[in-house]
Amino acid sequence: MSSTIKDVAQQAGVSIGTASRALTGHPNVSARARERVREAASALGYQPDQIARSMRRRRTNLIGLVVSTIENVFFTEVARAAEQTAHNHGYTLIVCNTEESLEQEKVYLSLLDRQLVSGIILAPAPGDAEHLRPFIEHHLPIVLINRRFAHLPLPSITCDDAEASRQCVRHLIAEGRRRIAAITGLPGISTTQERREGYLNALREAGLTVDPSLEVSGGATLEGGYRAMNELLQRDARPDAVFVFNNLMTQGAVMATQDMGLRWPDDIDIAGFGVFPASRLYRPALTLIAQPTHTMGEQAVEMLIAQVESHDGVPADIVLPNRLVSRAASAEQRVRVL
Repeated sequence: MSSTIKDVAQQAGVSIGTASRALTGHPNVSARARERVREAASALGYQPDQIARSMRRRRTNLIGLVVSTIENVFFTEVARAAEQTAHNHGYTLIVCNTEESLEQEKVYLSLLDRQLVSGIILAPAPGDAEHLRPFIEHHLPIVLINRRFAHLPLPSITCDDAEASRQCVRHLIAEGRRRIAAITGLPGISTTQERREGYLNALREAGLTVDPSLEVSGGATLEGGYRAMNELLQRDARPDAVFVFNNLMTQGAVMATQDMGLRWPDDIDIAGFGVFPASRLYRPALTLIAQPTHTMGEQAVEMLIAQVESHDGVPADIVLPNRLVSRAASAEQRVRVL
């Protein structure tokens, strides 16, 4: 007859609850009691019920990755890196796509919670994120990726988007551009706010006039980027450059420019946030900001597993640098590849 948790508790001289917590790695157990329980379990040959242990520890070796739009190659690349890293650690990744819908995000979070995932990596949809508080209170490990909330105690892995945007706009200014527009992203999210901050700082540092009419929202989609660029190009006082806040909108802006029979950088220069595969086909090349997608996906999983397995509390936030890839550098890189 196999030993039970009750047998282990009796031999160790502790309660069943203490024995259970000691064997599942719970932090609220003294080192002495933990050692006695482990010695008792070893002596008795105790083998815990794996299913029951999974339910107690939320350990089904599943990790949820909830992204705001899988159409964006940024999240495709993040998911690839996260999946491989999770696999290397013995976990399986479940990817959910919210399409920037807060309601869909709530559905997926509840679904993943019911599936007893070990934790969730979340690129949150726009909103105040108050629906995350119950998960935090029940100690479900969550790591935010690409976006963050200052008012919630959740670790995040993001990039220094403000500095990258500043460098990109400064590059346009160095190229002689003076009337620089911005196709902005979704309102109320940290990436939009930080990229706008960098854009405005670069203009102010150069002594250029900040013209609010040159800021047009493209949401976060290719279609939105097309509409925003089309609006800017039809103005009497047309901008001489445009800084676009994500790669989907950059592609839309390029399409609108072509449809109006204009060329970059001669008629209007285009620079954007995020490198995307089709950009290698553009002639001339674009100036783009390369994001460390692989590192973000890899480290997000590492951060989550650290919470799940070590119980050391919330890890520190990580902020990674982006990299500006100028038009000249893009063209040179393409030549080397070909």
